[in-house]
Amino acid sequence: MSSPLLSIEYLNVTFKTSKGPLKANEGISLEIREGETLGLIGETGCGKTTLGKAILRLLSGNAKIEGKIVYRDTDLLSLPEKKMRLFRGKEIGIMFQNPSACLNPVLSTGRQIAEIYRYHEGVGKKEAEEKAGEMLELVGINSLRGHDYPHQFSGGMLQRVMVAIGLALRPGLLIADEPTKGLDTDTKVQIAELIDGLIRRENASMLLITHDLELAGSFVDRIAVMYAGEIVEVGKAAEVISNPKHPYTLDLLHSLPGKGFRTVSGQAPGLLSLPQGCRYHPRCSFRLEVCSQVHPALRGFCDEHLTRCFLSEMGRRKETAPRSSLTEQSAPSYVEEEA
Repeated sequence: MSSPLLSIEYLNVTFKTSKGPLKANEGISLEIREGETLGLIGETGCGKTTLGKAILRLLSGNAKIEGKIVYRDTDLLSLPEKKMRLFRGKEIGIMFQNPSACLNPVLSTGRQIAEIYRYHEGVGKKEAEEKAGEMLELVGINSLRGHDYPHQFSGGMLQRVMVAIGLALRPGLLIADEPTKGLDTDTKVQIAELIDGLIRRENASMLLITHDLELAGSFVDRIAVMYAGEIVEVGKAAEVISNPKHPYTLDLLHSLPGKGFRTVSGQAPGLLSLPQGCRYHPRCSFRLEVCSQVHPALRGFCDEHLTRCFLSEMGRRKETAPRSSLTEQSAPSYVEEEA
């Protein structure tokens, strides 16, 4: 097993609002290992993007962050802002979703990449421009297009520019937040393959934040499933997809076109008014009486597979169908056997 590159320990992120405290992340403990891609999966609004920004301390001033975020033995939450700026981009890169909103519309794309080298490496204008051109070529864009402005690029090409920006300084970790959002299927696969190839080539690590479980399953090593601000399942990607231990993960899988295309019933709770007990129990088809009363802990099941569910704690594994045929399952594989 490779050593942790980034360790998140009992992270809580709370926003002050006029309606009271909003718990965007609660009790998050995760690690990203050297050379690993971890997929963070969940519906819109569950707190995925908040976690990505918290790692780099890019949240607004009304956010309160508690816990530890340790990158190569350095607790990022304890660093003064001046030192934290040196980590952003150089040690940990980030790709924000919606590149049209992130890129400066009045600066050429080449200049926006070049500024990264001028700030972090202190190189001259000419050398910075050359480095920017090399990065554009690396992501499949002719370096001459560095003179073009963001509005002159298609959605897929803008995502390539964002890849160039995120990887410009060859960081040890890349946080990619919904890098394929809004793209057609073919372009989505191209961008995912591009990012994956560059990350693997540099032996870097990546946190892939996405709601697209099918896409993540093709590129990540492990999957962490988030629901209503907390992690509900973590495990090796192949194991989570073939043998999910949490009902929410199973429902997400059934929502895929090739797995039944059934939408997850009900609505996710607002982070201002979380339900008592298990946060998924109002939508869960397998809930027990205890689920509405007690909040379950994230516990190990087997082989580094963790889940936050009373069924997995109480029951023994019962295979109800071949592991490769999830759509034929009538219940998760952990439903306890009858006495």
